[in-house]
Order: sequence, then C-alpha cells, then structure tokens
Amino acid sequence: MLNLGMARVCALGSVSLIALSFTGADIAIAQSTLPAVTVDAPKQRQARSTQVRRAATTHSTITRRARAPLQRTAPVRYVTPSTGTVGAPPAAFAGGQVGSGSQLGLLGNRGVMDTPFNQTSYTSELIANQQARTVADVMANDPSVRVVTTSGGGQDAYYIRGFYYGVGQTSLNGLYGIAPYYSVAANFVDRVEVLKGPSALLSGMPPGGAAGGSINLVTKKAPDYDITQLTATYASKSQFGTLVDIARRYGEQKEWGIRFNGSYRNGDTVFDRQSEEFGNAVLGLDYRGERARVSVDAGYQAQNLSPAMRFLSVDAGLPVPRAPDAGTNFVVPWAHWRPRDTFVAGRVEVDITDWATVYGAIGYRESTLDFISVAPTIVNTAGDYGSRPLIGFSRFETTSAETGIRANVDTGPLNHALSVNYSYTNVPNYNDFSVGTDVASNIYNPRFVPVQSTGTPLYRNLVTSELSSVGVADTMSILDKRVQFTIGARRQTVGQNSINYTTGATAAYEASVWSPGYALVIKPFDRLSLYANHIEGLQPGATVGPGFGNIGQIFPPYQSKQTEVGAKIDYGRMIATFSLFQITQPSLITIPGLPLPRQELSGEQRNRGLEMNVFGELAPDLRLLGGVTLLDGRQTRTQGGLNDGKWALGVAQVNVNLGLEWDTPFVPGFTLTGRVIHTGEQYLDAGNTQILPSWTRIDLGARYTFLSPWNGKPIIVRANVENVANASYWASAYSGVLTVGAPRTYLLSTTFNF
Repeated sequence: MLNLGMARVCALGSVSLIALSFTGADIAIAQSTLPAVTVDAPKQRQARSTQVRRAATTHSTITRRARAPLQRTAPVRYVTPSTGTVGAPPAAFAGGQVGSGSQLGLLGNRGVMDTPFNQTSYTSELIANQQARTVADVMANDPSVRVVTTSGGGQDAYYIRGFYYGVGQTSLNGLYGIAPYYSVAANFVDRVEVLKGPSALLSGMPPGGAAGGSINLVTKKAPDYDITQLTATYASKSQFGTLVDIARRYGEQKEWGIRFNGSYRNGDTVFDRQSEEFGNAVLGLDYRGERARVSVDAGYQAQNLSPAMRFLSVDAGLPVPRAPDAGTNFVVPWAHWRPRDTFVAGRVEVDITDWATVYGAIGYRESTLDFISVAPTIVNTAGDYGSRPLIGFSRFETTSAETGIRANVDTGPLNHALSVNYSYTNVPNYNDFSVGTDVASNIYNPRFVPVQSTGTPLYRNLVTSELSSVGVADTMSILDKRVQFTIGARRQTVGQNSINYTTGATAAYEASVWSPGYALVIKPFDRLSLYANHIEGLQPGATVGPGFGNIGQIFPPYQSKQTEVGAKIDYGRMIATFSLFQITQPSLITIPGLPLPRQELSGEQRNRGLEMNVFGELAPDLRLLGGVTLLDGRQTRTQGGLNDGKWALGVAQVNVNLGLEWDTPFVPGFTLTGRVIHTGEQYLDAGNTQILPSWTRIDLGARYTFLSPWNGKPIIVRANVENVANASYWASAYSGVLTVGAPRTYLLSTTFNF
C-alpha cells in the first residue's frame, strides 16, 4: 500500500471537496475554451419619476412601471501584461489540442508565429481525451520525440531530435528539478511544452544536461468557472482508478484561486505478473492582482511497481534477437520499484511599471527510491540471459530558484523586449547500492529464480551538483513585429562534489562557460513566418579518472550547437511548420599513448534533420495533429576514426506520429479518433552491426459527450485502444540497450461533472 501517500490523497481530496462544494455555480464543459468576457462598469441607477394623470370630473389615477430586477455584473479580470507569465498561458489554438504559444524561458510567453524555434504546447484537453497517464504518454503525439525507456518500467526518458533527455530533467513552471523525478503523472498538468533544440540561453542547463530539446510542465490553476469533476478509470488488465479535479475562485475580482487534482489506481498491468499501485495529490493556489501575481503548487506522488520492466543488453557480435511476445514479463517476480516524490514551488511577478515586470521563483523536491532491479544481458539468439540484481536506495533533494526582469521599451521605431535572468539549482544525490548473485533466465520463457533481497555492498556515496547562471537577451523588432531579432548570452557555472563512503575517496570540480544565442523572425506576409536560429545546449563536464595520463583534468560543460532554419504557415484554423536543423554534440574519447592513454573532449555526434508538423482543424469537425521527422544521425569523430560516418546509436531515420479526430455528424457528441506511430530502423552498436527493425503502432478511440439527466451537466465517456494489432517490437536502442514496447492496452473512463 502507499500508506502515507494515499492518506494524503484521500484527506486532501476530502477536505477540498467539503470546503469548496458549498459553491453552487454551474461548471462549464471541461474541454471547452471559454471566450474572453468584456464587462462594462455598472451604471448609477437614476431616480424614477411617478407620472400622475388627472381627469376633470373623476378621481386621480396613478400608473407605475414595474421595477426591473438588478443585474449582477461579472468581475473585470486583471490583465497580465506581455512581460508577465503567471496565470496567462497562451490560449488554445483551433481544435483545442495545442496551445497558440508557449513559455520560452527568460523571454516569457511567445506566440507560435513569433517563436524562432520549433515548439509545441500540448493542452490538458488533449491529455484528458487521450487518457494520458504520464507525460510520456503525451509524447506519443510528437514525431521529434521518442520515449526510450522501457514500457512498464516506471521511468520516463526521451530522445529529442535524436539526443538523450534523461530522467528527472523535466522542468515544472520553469524550474528544473522540481517535478517528480522518475515519471510524472499528467493529471495535474495544464500544458506540456516541448522545445525542439538546445535551450541554454533560454532556461539554463538542467542538472543532467540537454542537447536536443527540453520539456516544461505548466500546472493547472483555477479557471474563471467552477470545476467539480470525478473520473472513473480502467486500464487493462485490471487497473481501476479515480481522478478528482476541484477548482474555485474567490474575491471581488476573482483574485484568489484554488485547484486540487488527485488520482489513485491499482491492479494488474498489461504485462504478465506485473501489478501497479499509483497515487498523487497536487494543490495549486494562485493570486492575480492588478500589478502582482502569485502561484504556488504543492504535491505528493507515489508508486509501487512489481516487478518493473527493465532495459536489456546484447552481447557484442550477437544479432539482435526477435522481441518477446507482447506483454511478456521476463523480469524476476521479486524485483520492485517504489519511488516517492514530495514537491513545492512558488512564483511571484510584480509589474513595477506598465512596461517592466520583475519575477522570482523557488522550489524544493525530495525524491526517494527503494528498488530491486534486474537488467538482463542476452547471451544467445535463443533469448537466454544473465544478470546480477542491483539492490538499493536513492534520494535526491533539489532546491531550484530563479529571478529576473522583463521590460518592453521603444527607442524610436525599434521595440526592445529586454530580459535578464539568474538561475540556481542544487541537487544532493545520496545512493546506497548492493549487488546480488548471478541469475539466469530467458526472455521468451522466464524461469523461476530464487528470491534475493540483500546483496554485497557495491558503493555508498553522495554526489552534490550545483548549477548557477546569468542570462541576458534582447528581442529587437520593427514594422509591427514583422522583423524580430533576438540576441543574448548566458554564463553557466557547473560544480560537483562527491564522496564515496565505501572507499573514502572524494572528488570535486567547477567550471564555467559562455553560451550565446541569436535568432531571427521575418513575416513577409500576415500568415507566413520565416525563422532562423543558432543556439547551444549544455551537459555537465567531467573529471578524468585513474588510468589515464591526464588524470584530474577538468573538462568544462559540453556545448552542443544548433543551427536551424524554418517556416510556419497559419491557415487560420490550422498551422503547418517546417524545420531544417543541424546539432553537434561533443563527447569524450580515449587517445592511445605511452605510458598511459589520455581522454580528450574531441569526439562528436552530428544530427541533421527535417521536421514537418501540423496541428489544428482541417474542418470544423475534423482535427489533425502530428507530423514527420527525418533524421541523419552520424558519429563524425570517434576513437581512431574507427566508426567515423556510421549511424548514431538509437537514432531512427524516419519517425511519424499522426493523429486524427472526427466529430461524427450522425450522432451529436460522438467523436472517433485514430493515431499512427512509426519508428524506423535503429542501430544498437557503434559499429552498426546490430540492427533493430522498424515498427508501427496503431491506436484507435472514441468518446461520447452527453448531458446528465440528473443535473444537466456533461458526462464524457472515453474508450481508447493503444497498439490495436498487439504488435511485439523493440521500441528503442538508446545508449546501446534495448527497450520493449507496450502490448495492446485498453483504456476506459467516464467523467462526471457536479
């Protein structure tokens, strides 16, 4: 059981429901985007005169007009200026699946046509309609992103534009290291913002670095209408659960907002012999005043997964064996995965003038993990494997903060959008790992393996990473923003201290690097935006260890460099984007020498690609979302030139994600959905001798919205089937390991509004 975690879910949900349910305002349909309300100030009521009519020979008659009832006027909402972001996410675009803009780090909110990068913001409406359980499920809509961790493993990591974006790197409302570490539930997320390409200038460096892109989560806040919503869920094989969403606003101007999102599910998953218990509770508070805005989020998330699926290795020179049958669980039954996350974050904005806003944010997260993990190494084509269980405990305690100012000023015909930002992240990571004895089994026919709960101590250490940076940027625009040029730079400092409690060894390093960036947007026509950019990404540096002639040398943060050009076309109800890019990422390689070899930062991977994306409405009842990404990922500088020019590991050349929704005319409120996902061939090894075949997944779904006969409010029934054909496939080959794809999965839910 989740014990304390579930107690928090139930208690917090009950308290919120009791405290808020006395408000009787009707709820709007949750999937609708409410139009902006313009309200005139109430006019002062004038005194009414009484008209008296007299006849010459009769009594007087008095005629009175009935008094009209007083009309209640809606509050006038304070408007967030262009220099602010809190409480002002860009509106959803036509179709409701994608936002019309996104947050862009220190630059603030930018519309799609004003963003000199390829960025997509997926909405809570899409999350609900697709029954996405985690942020990784949302990524199934993006052709530039591939989930590379194994399904059923309790971890979410990605390839973005063919480069690794690791577990724990997702930012929450602009702060790195605050979102739940291993996997993030999607029920409390309002927007999932995916930026393709490096972002050091915009947001600084996440603790684990980012070369090909980044993901930011925007949390839900109370809208201008009340929400009291309960959703019953089912997922195969026997996962039953509940989602709760309650929101209210208070105050004369609706200044104060409160929103609670909670979830719980439990039962058997789609993998054999695997069960999962999951729960979370997230409370969002906000204040929006005339010149100040405040946002606070606090949450808890817990998961019990047994046994967790894991990645697999394949012995060198061995052909990649066929994937096991869909749903086969080859992991020993006594393995488990039990993460717990507690987080809190706050953000404040103050408009010091009509054209300048100062802001500050701070957050804290504690993430713990108790686990027994078995990662098989396949030794023959028959599927036999060996492994040594890793048994341990891990804890991350992250403190993250930022502050800055945004200003919008004019100098003659030139407009300047100025930004200055300081960010800081501190991440102590404690690990206590042991290793068990050898186990042997088979990925096709798993065998009984005796239980192991303890092992030989491997290491116990504490590694503390500290990152700080200062960034400055100026977007200069003319001709009513038809020409926009952004230039800026960030000074990033990365430090790390470690102590191995097993051996007593210590190590430390600190290094700094400048990361510039510039971008151009030109709008030759109202509905056409052309852009270009050069920007960099950063990964933590390293210290050369024993066994090399340059032991102790400290390498600065690795700088990935991107050059990109693109075009965006706005058809009114649909937007199409095209991007052509190149990203290079350096790496350490070993240089032979006497008496000892050396390590040098002279390796390189180069990814070139073409992206074509589309979102919006083809017709009022037909929505399209997705696109195609073509990648040419190469190893351009390798040790001794041995693999120069060969394909990069795990980078598929063709990636397709395309979804369609159709509101049927023959049944009002009934919608049919479909999606196809295709990933091309991938290479498992640097020598390109081990190949993963391409795979294609088809998802189908339907939903029906109708009014409740009890209260006249909408009830939404959703049904989705992922991997309809129950295809068996290796999903990815990231970093030289294999991961399996999920089998056919049935998802059902019913949402009630009260």
